[in-house]
Amino acid sequence: MNLQQFFRSKGYDISEKLNWDKHLDLWESWYKGKVRKFHNYYIYNGQKRVKREKKSLQGAKKVCEDWADLLYNEKVKISLGKDNDTKQINEILNKNNATVLINQGIERSFELGTGALVVSIQDMEIDEDKNIINVTNARPKLEFVEGKKIYPLTWERTEIKECAFVTYKIIKGINYIYISMHVINEQGNYEIQNYKFKAQNKNIIVSPMEKEDEFVSKFDTKNNIPWFSIIKPNICNNIDSDTPFGISIYANSIDVLKELDDAYNELGNEPVLGRRRTFISEEMMAYDSGNETLTFDPEDISIYRMPKGFNKDSMIQHDSSDLRTDKLQETVQFQLNILSSKVGFGQERYKFNGGAIQTATGVISENSDMFRTIKKHEQVLDCSLKTMIIALAYASSTFANYNIDASTIVIDFDDSIIEDKGAEQIRAQTEVSNGTRSKKSYMRNIRNMTDKEIETELQEIQEEKQSNQESFGFQIEEWYKCKKKYK
Repeated sequence: MNLQQFFRSKGYDISEKLNWDKHLDLWESWYKGKVRKFHNYYIYNGQKRVKREKKSLQGAKKVCEDWADLLYNEKVKISLGKDNDTKQINEILNKNNATVLINQGIERSFELGTGALVVSIQDMEIDEDKNIINVTNARPKLEFVEGKKIYPLTWERTEIKECAFVTYKIIKGINYIYISMHVINEQGNYEIQNYKFKAQNKNIIVSPMEKEDEFVSKFDTKNNIPWFSIIKPNICNNIDSDTPFGISIYANSIDVLKELDDAYNELGNEPVLGRRRTFISEEMMAYDSGNETLTFDPEDISIYRMPKGFNKDSMIQHDSSDLRTDKLQETVQFQLNILSSKVGFGQERYKFNGGAIQTATGVISENSDMFRTIKKHEQVLDCSLKTMIIALAYASSTFANYNIDASTIVIDFDDSIIEDKGAEQIRAQTEVSNGTRSKKSYMRNIRNMTDKEIETELQEIQEEKQSNQESFGFQIEEWYKCKKKYK
């Protein structure tokens, strides 16, 4: 049985996902820069049709990369209410290489419109009946699942309540399908149901679970906290507003991507197509009687047979035209400006230089399109990451050797690429000086210090101030003694 039949046997209909796959295929093709019906084409060289492949500037991938780098990088800080909780959650994130994982996850989510961060517990000791008996060596694991492997089971409006994740693995030359279903049981808790089947051409061949399988077939999380978090670009789905899937960041820019690659391909071909052409008479293209080889290479696109009735004052004639390189570069830049604007960057994000896309640098003003769009995406991403952290903290505290309170979560996206941090710091210092901002607020928001670090710093400042006053007082006293003595 196939995937659709499997989910039907469990009481779920995945036709929504199967209908959506055509959009995912299209967006993935543009991300790879290989759209079969667009980038493959034929030309007639005068003798036969010759297959050609259009060059791609990889604009779609560049857009996704840039959005991922802007939204989540090494400067992003995650903190909880207490220092020890912050230390523990960041320890777990570091062990899972979360900075790279989430950054790449955002890139793929903006490609396909949907992605998921999934929490699990690895290395739990289980008995023959798949019951957990020891969590001493258990470790929390964070994974990213791309949109093609996400199968929503139930949802309200666009919020996915229950979800399945399908992955494919090859073990000892055998193809397997792993299905992990996150469903809500009768008690209202999330239950994770794991299945493993042999696979052939992405169709399921039913086989019983093997005793040596490394995971628990049914796992009650004992809470209503979902162990998955969905990532989407914060843009409205104008393809199907009733689906739980998001749309690609460039879903409404396919026409621009086509124009961009057309212009880039024409620019790349210009040195060849614009070269000088040579027309030769039929007599010069005749076979040599001795070895039956052509005097000229008929595959050479710079050499053509002279048409019948053509002026044959000379057996060889030349034709040349001016190259259009400058105008074509302007066309590429024009399309880049449109693409940049349509994906939320504004018109001056990209510059075409030396055959590649360069990213503009500099401080972005708060009233720019890009600034507003970044803040817009951060709102959704903030919610997704907090959902992930809550799940990670709960799973680690319940089924691993951690004790983390995630009731307070602060995510600092560090918009230093957007905001002028130097100007902001000077402004904050002025506010402290004129009494419109407290020292604690300055230390917390500008210097990113914890409450404990703030108290220690203020204590040291007070002690240093008191010491300086005592020293200064002693110096004044000695000065008066000296003045009296030598008066």
